[in-house]
Amino acid sequence: MKKTNLSLIFIFLISLSLLGQDDIDIEDDTIVPIESQRNYFGTNISPLLTGIISERDNFDIKINLLYKRNYGEKNLRLSFNHLTEGNDLIYDYYLPISSTDSSITRRYYNSSYYHYDFRFGFEELRGFSGNRVHVGLDGIIGMGSQNLGYSNKLFMRDSIGNYYYTDIQSFEDGQRTSNYIITGLDVSFGIDWVLNEAFIFTMQIIPQFNYYIFRNNSLLNDPDAQYSDPVNYADFKLGYFDINLIYRF
Repeated sequence: MKKTNLSLIFIFLISLSLLGQDDIDIEDDTIVPIESQRNYFGTNISPLLTGIISERDNFDIKINLLYKRNYGEKNLRLSFNHLTEGNDLIYDYYLPISSTDSSITRRYYNSSYYHYDFRFGFEELRGFSGNRVHVGLDGIIGMGSQNLGYSNKLFMRDSIGNYYYTDIQSFEDGQRTSNYIITGLDVSFGIDWVLNEAFIFTMQIIPQFNYYIFRNNSLLNDPDAQYSDPVNYADFKLGYFDINLIYRF
């Protein structure tokens, strides 16, 4: 729900920025000079804020370093990115797997990931004043790991019918780490606030499509045969929301 609200606010801000361009001379928009400070260097500061304002226990984190080179109405750009989860829960969900009159055994499942990727692309700029908007496209290549695990926990029933956890380890835990080559594309829709000659503050939403190519399992322990063989697969994420602080030089 919070992510939906942020997306709606973001689209509203873009609309205001576009409407605010009505008084710009059309000729100025067709011939855009190359900026005197053509080099941009920045980082995504949204991870500093997400943990504070998010009400979720799990959320995606994207940490990056980015570089851009201005060519008038376009920027060429490249970035190095690390993607993972913040505030991982101890487990994602659980299922009862066996029970007796005096006990119940539950299996707890958990998952996590970490990815590293390199992105190269461009963005188209519109506005060229205190506010401007951009639309960009990047190719993605990288590597990453998906971690899956499960554990079995025994709960005993007391005299009044309540269950309590015991640390009796009657089952072996399972775990798998699968490694992938990551390819894909992303599209960005953003607003730039030109703070001064040196700094730009950027907010952008970045839908991205990835295709994961399975390489190998670096860890596999599956005593209860819960995991099928890993395969190549596609994935689409809508909600990466970056807040970039950029220095121009």
